Amino acid sequence: MAKRIADKELTDRNWDQEEESEEAGIFSIASEDVLKSRPIKKAKRRNLGTQADSGGTFKGFKGFSLCGAGSGGAGGSAVGFGNGSLFKPLPSLANGSSGLSSTPSFTGFNAASETKTTSGEEKGNEEETEEPPKPVVNEVKEDDAFYSKKCKLFYKKENEFKEKGVGTLHLKQVAQQKTQLLVRADTNLGNILLNILVQSSMPCTRMGKNNVMVVCVPNPPVDEKSPTTPVPMLIRVKTAQDADELHKIITEKKAA
Repeated sequence: MAKRIADKELTDRNWDQEEESEEAGIFSIASEDVLKSRPIKKAKRRNLGTQADSGGTFKGFKGFSLCGAGSGGAGGSAVGFGNGSLFKPLPSLANGSSGLSSTPSFTGFNAASETKTTSGEEKGNEEETEEPPKPVVNEVKEDDAFYSKKCKLFYKKENEFKEKGVGTLHLKQVAQQKTQLLVRADTNLGNILLNILVQSSMPCTRMGKNNVMVVCVPNPPVDEKSPTTPVPMLIRVKTAQDADELHKIITEKKAA
């Protein structure tokens, strides 16, 4: 049957026009005289019902059977097919009804699983014991310091204290009986956070739980625009006892 083709071209001028409806055709059954004149052919299937009648490929198979061995019983049991052929089973693969042990003697899989479990546990223990490497800091020593203490240094800007860094405070005796206050950062380079001389006019105040505040011209300066302006510097140590001790020593060195 030929495909139906479009008999009317769709354009921008007739796209909104409704198509004329077509009447549907009516199918009618041909009369017996017409059917008799038409050649009707019937197809035949080949080998229809051959396997159903013969039983198929496994027609002669009647299942497995156990055949007893000789009266001596030394040879074990034999397994036979329905067609009569026999074969002697292996002892390790015999079923329970033959009187032989049904437990396989092969233990390779169990050993492999135990080895895998053990290796997995060892690997897990290694992962638990591993720790990330910690950076090694070689602290710069001040051998001539008579007092050293870990601290955190802050400087006051506007109305709040901002952190300058973490390091070690050293008090050193220098020329003319002066005392040098030096704070080095806890880094491999040991950058200088504060380096001043303890002057008699330098204010030193005990503040808060574990803080000591001094007012000085910081070196290095904290503000490049006004390097000579005195700035309150807050020294925070670990405990209140450490703060009391530091405040006492600085006060004594001021009076010296």
